[in-house]
Amino acid sequence: MTIIKDRLYAIAAQKRMPLSCALELSPICNFKCRMCYVRKSPEEAHKEGGLLPLEFWLQVVEQLRDAGMIFPLLTGGEPLLYPDFWPLYDTICRMGMHVSINSNASLIDENAVEQFLKNPPERINITLYGGSNESYARLCGVPHGFDQVSRAVRLLHQHGIRFRFNCSLTPDNCADVEAMLAFAREYDQGVRFATYMFPPVRRTGQCGDYEARFTPQQAAYYHVWTDWLQSPPEQFYLLASHMQHYRELTDELIAEAAGGAPGAMRCQAGLTCGWVDWKGFLSACGIFTHIAVSLLEHSFTDAWQQVTSWAKEPHYSAVCANCVNAGVCYCCPAKVYNETGSFVGRPTYICEMRKYEKQYYAEFLQRLGPSSLQEKSTKVEKKPDFSCEMEI
Repeated sequence: MTIIKDRLYAIAAQKRMPLSCALELSPICNFKCRMCYVRKSPEEAHKEGGLLPLEFWLQVVEQLRDAGMIFPLLTGGEPLLYPDFWPLYDTICRMGMHVSINSNASLIDENAVEQFLKNPPERINITLYGGSNESYARLCGVPHGFDQVSRAVRLLHQHGIRFRFNCSLTPDNCADVEAMLAFAREYDQGVRFATYMFPPVRRTGQCGDYEARFTPQQAAYYHVWTDWLQSPPEQFYLLASHMQHYRELTDELIAEAAGGAPGAMRCQAGLTCGWVDWKGFLSACGIFTHIAVSLLEHSFTDAWQQVTSWAKEPHYSAVCANCVNAGVCYCCPAKVYNETGSFVGRPTYICEMRKYEKQYYAEFLQRLGPSSLQEKSTKVEKKPDFSCEMEI
């Protein structure tokens, strides 16, 4: 299936076809995660116009299908809180598309499982926020969140419904890494950890750093450590060796890069993927809404043309596009804009994070010895003395 999907995306990229699209049904969520970039209370959503009706989303899905969409993603907020989630979900499934869902899983009960068994999803992407009720309370404001999620996962597993674990790792839950991995292994799963958190510009309107995320050094350490905990020796060796190509940035290197031409977007956003937010605006991705076209005023075809035309233009910061570390530092216009408030700035947070990643990969790489095939121990004798661990 992976090979087939890769081929489909390659064809879609040539034609700039929206093979996948995220449908952000609602910003409302029963969790209050400190780093969330979209969450709103029901009262806040109502003040901004309220949720769009089922009829709107059905029209959008039909237009997306006609434009070539195969892999829709239902997301939020918590998408299961959208009042007409099940009629919409069932309709999309009957269209023959492969539906995935982003969820915190806390609302998945026997009734939800019964619905999923009628039309199984491609996959449910479950975001773990910790390995204990204490972490869920601290990060999400939900005292019994881990118990709720654990129960939902057991139900999905018992009934053969596919799911995957993701984790947004922050100072509030970083002490639970090993507990989350142990939980995932009960279901023969790993966890996809994200240690870089976008500034929540959509929610706060503020670019740059904020208190709910790691420092660059912490983000780098936990990125490397979670790779170490889960990667086979050969894979970790390749990851670590690749990162050793990172070069320390000097004023001269930065000035040289800034003097070059800006670059175009390098990801699939605005190429084969799109995002429709809860207000009905189509953009390239949910993080980056600088170009957003209302589907209440335009057809999907017209809106997609505007988004793809914008995405083809060279908006990517010259200092990043021409950086000597471009091959080992994946950055994008969304990160540049959210970190700096412009397209021409340098996201120093990410530069610092990559610098420390090289350091930590090298340190862990030494544990493999001269051969990448050597067995590695996942035990960490001593972690850096980060303030986030003292606060937990």
